[in-house]
Amino acid sequence: MLANTNIFPDKETYNWFKASRALNVKKDGLTPFVETELQKVQATLRNSCGGCSIKNLLPCPTNGICNKKKGITCKFHKLQQPQHCQRCYHVKQNITSLHRFKGPSWRNTQAKKWPTYPWKIGKCFLPPDGYSGIFSV
Repeated sequence: MLANTNIFPDKETYNWFKASRALNVKKDGLTPFVETELQKVQATLRNSCGGCSIKNLLPCPTNGICNKKKGITCKFHKLQQPQHCQRCYHVKQNITSLHRFKGPSWRNTQAKKWPTYPWKIGKCFLPPDGYSGIFSV
């Protein structure tokens, strides 16, 4: 009796419900795969020191990140000036070489968490804006 009950009398609403359910099932199925792949990527990259900020690793100005004007420090590099940490620099270079268009989304990531959280490396491969506050796959 309950199986025949339609809680959404409108067909369009019912279709939206089915699409939402399908996306949740797909997400649940893909999450373990993505996490495993990110762990593999993290294992192939060199270990970073875990003490550098992404702001330390990027020169000023960096295209798409900061806009340095004459004599004015950009907002992105205001507190930290770029430094050269060899270990973190190699990880950054490896991420860049793995990126399809050689332009990772540096605003999304936190270099200090590269050694412990593979997701922080994975966020470099997402679109540039809107993922900095996302903490898991």
